[in-house]
Amino acid sequence: MGKTTGTTGMTEPSRADRADLAEEVAGGDVFSVRSPWNASDIVRTLSPAGLVDLIQDARSGSTADLMSLAEEIEERDAHYRSVLSTRKLAIVGLDPVVEPAGEDERSQELAAAVRRDVIGDHFPALLASALDGIGKGFSVTEIMWDTAKVPWRPAAYEWRDQRWFEYDRRTGRTLLLRDGAGLVPLRPYKFVVHEPQLKAGLPIRAGLVMCAAYLHLIKASGVASWAAFMEVYGHPLRIGRFPPNATESDRAVLKRAVMNMGRDIGVIVPQSMVVDIVDAVKPGSSTGHFNQLVQWVDDQMSKLVLGQTATTEGTPGKLGSEDAQEEVRLDIKEADASQLEATINHELVRPYVLLNWGPQERYPALRLPVPRPEDVDSLVKNVAQMVDRGLRVKASELYAKLGLTEPEGGDAVLERPAGGLPAAPNAALLRALAHASVPRAADELAEIVDGEQWEPLLKPLYEAIDRLAAETGSYEAMQERLPELLADLDPGETARRLAAAQLMARGLGDRDSMARP
Repeated sequence: MGKTTGTTGMTEPSRADRADLAEEVAGGDVFSVRSPWNASDIVRTLSPAGLVDLIQDARSGSTADLMSLAEEIEERDAHYRSVLSTRKLAIVGLDPVVEPAGEDERSQELAAAVRRDVIGDHFPALLASALDGIGKGFSVTEIMWDTAKVPWRPAAYEWRDQRWFEYDRRTGRTLLLRDGAGLVPLRPYKFVVHEPQLKAGLPIRAGLVMCAAYLHLIKASGVASWAAFMEVYGHPLRIGRFPPNATESDRAVLKRAVMNMGRDIGVIVPQSMVVDIVDAVKPGSSTGHFNQLVQWVDDQMSKLVLGQTATTEGTPGKLGSEDAQEEVRLDIKEADASQLEATINHELVRPYVLLNWGPQERYPALRLPVPRPEDVDSLVKNVAQMVDRGLRVKASELYAKLGLTEPEGGDAVLERPAGGLPAAPNAALLRALAHASVPRAADELAEIVDGEQWEPLLKPLYEAIDRLAAETGSYEAMQERLPELLADLDPGETARRLAAAQLMARGLGDRDSMARP
């Protein structure tokens, strides 16, 4: 690949490395060893002993049958396919970001180029292709480079069948391409090879398929036995009874009637003949063990792929069933994203920079940030309480946590009505009450609401209502003139005393509630 340069261990592309990057080198052909058609049917005849032999062959380096089995299980087992798709789509749906290597202008330019050329319409297809390695242990995606103009950029990402590759027998870690009768090394800058580190050891033994294959075999055996049981005992038994003096012709008519009842709506028989229909065995204790077996296998599949069963069972009391839990356990999702980041940066981002701008001391980094769920209600309540006690909080950070944008000039906004009481306790009032004794504060409140002081304030209102009632003589007429009466009264002192009493009572209540342990 040329000489090693820089501090990252990357190598400068040679002339041979750059040649024919736009050509397809690992495509399929029906007349080659890389046939695009998977005609195998391993699952149909798979036995426990056969599965043991197949996995042992894969552990020894012959992986084609294991890859075919992984494909077939994903096609046949609806539950495995569902949970595996859930885990993949949890990463495919993330929004990628590109971090520049530094603050200098050059670093910013390279990061912008990666955003423009690498993260495009085809990028989700790359993520989906790479994540196929979760089940199979590894995945290979061929980069189709567009070299017609500068800068060279990936034009498409093509998934490659894992059966077309094999690990070297010496180390078990170098992936080789099947070509003719032999194996050839993968061309540099042409492939994104993703090997999820789901367990320690060789990559081929890290995929989920080896564990999933055993579970699928148990499930397939249980379902087959269930189907056979229902074939024998699940249909009603039709019994035709003929009298002792029935002739051969009568018996033939009865036999045809019994046989036709499996297909026809109704039949006719002579009056002397009787046809009984005996109910089939009711599902329950006779078939429940089959259902329990299949459910148990599906639960194990969910644990294997998602890390939990709460979102597939929906059973109260299980992990996260009553909360807004992620379908994929958060630590698994973060690990998948982190490992995929490392693969894409090494296999795609750095080659893109090397081919166009040469070796760099540091390279842009593509990230797949996994958002962590926020308890918004608790956050808002805690911030409101701490701000009221003097804590200073940046509004921009709170906007970001809540997923809101700061309003700009001209934006219509929702805000507290002018003059309205604050939602949180009044800080100034609480501080004042903190230095006052409770009896003294209570005396002040009693003085404000003292009956003798309220009577002079309310006396003009009482007298005006009495006069209005005498003048009108009816409830309807009084109601019509009531706005005129209120317009002539001055409620200023009354409103002031009511507001002061409400504020004082609120403060005393908040003080008492905070004082309680």
